[in-house]
Amino acid sequence: MQATVLFNELLTPSHPEKDVYHIGLETEVPLGYLPGDWLMVSAENSPEMVAMVLEKLDLSGNELIELRRFGEMPVKEALHYHLELTQLNPAILNKLKRQYDLNDWADRAEMMAYAEGRDILDLLEAYPFLKGVEVCNLLTPLAPRYYSIASAPKAVGENRVDLVYRKVFFERENRERKGVVTTALSELEAGDQIDVALSKNRNFKLPIALEESMAQHAPVIMVGSGTGVAPFIGFLQEWFLDEKLAKNHQAWLFFGETHEEKSHLFKDMMAQWKAAGLQLRTAFSRDQAHKVYVQDRLWEERSAIWALLQQGAFFYLCGDKTRLKTSVEEVMLSILQTEGGMTEEAAEALWHDWKKQRRVQLDVY
Repeated sequence: MQATVLFNELLTPSHPEKDVYHIGLETEVPLGYLPGDWLMVSAENSPEMVAMVLEKLDLSGNELIELRRFGEMPVKEALHYHLELTQLNPAILNKLKRQYDLNDWADRAEMMAYAEGRDILDLLEAYPFLKGVEVCNLLTPLAPRYYSIASAPKAVGENRVDLVYRKVFFERENRERKGVVTTALSELEAGDQIDVALSKNRNFKLPIALEESMAQHAPVIMVGSGTGVAPFIGFLQEWFLDEKLAKNHQAWLFFGETHEEKSHLFKDMMAQWKAAGLQLRTAFSRDQAHKVYVQDRLWEERSAIWALLQQGAFFYLCGDKTRLKTSVEEVMLSILQTEGGMTEEAAEALWHDWKKQRRVQLDVY
């Protein structure tokens, strides 16, 4: 489906290390999404990346390749539109191990560790004997990128959908790396068009979207850092449309970033919701000598958190699946033990049960 850009606002113009954008899109027909769903954005590799890969493979780009689902086409076209170049899938290393009798990785864990942060060009530079079209046959399909939707159709209109994204760019081994979709998105202007598709996420929904009527007005605890705040923008847009929900002070948002002045995303919007009843707790890790994170704010509010959980609160976490998820879950388990008087085993069992009941919902990546 084609979506037209309404606006593409840089939210962090004074931040020296990160470019975070808020983009609004309009579709000709309603997507039919709910807060918590994902939007898939189609990807294309840059001509510069394609040219560098072709050079390493000793190919002109006019050679033909057969792709499943797409048929025969020039290699240059396949690399540009259909094959993944900016991420190195560990499955490729497994194919290399079998096809070229490489023993550089003992198991899948070592393959995953090697692939982390590397791209196809890194692989071709490390193994210069990899040449020709046959190497392209080992590459994985270029998949769309998933972004948590940052709007509620009841608030912005059923034909509009918003995203929050951070432009990916960093340097590694004397080469600048760029996110294949976030770079393209950052260059869009009002009126431009992109290909998108909806992906439902039934496991990240407000209580009011669930079938269980008893849970529909339950309190909500939302935890996100950086662009992990995206789905909660949609959650809160919908929450504060209901006057009963807005006035009950049972929506809590724990938001973390690096600097309040440079990267407090949606500051004005959060202030309006706070005035309307949102319980907002922020953690800006680099604004003081001692770093403070969202998990620290959760621990500070442990008594209130436990009281909310006893009232049937739903808990949501969006963001990094390694450090953030691990740290937040450790704190929540500690709260269950200290405030709830549970053993470690009982706390872990309850947390697991809440996940199955969808009282604990995670959108981590």
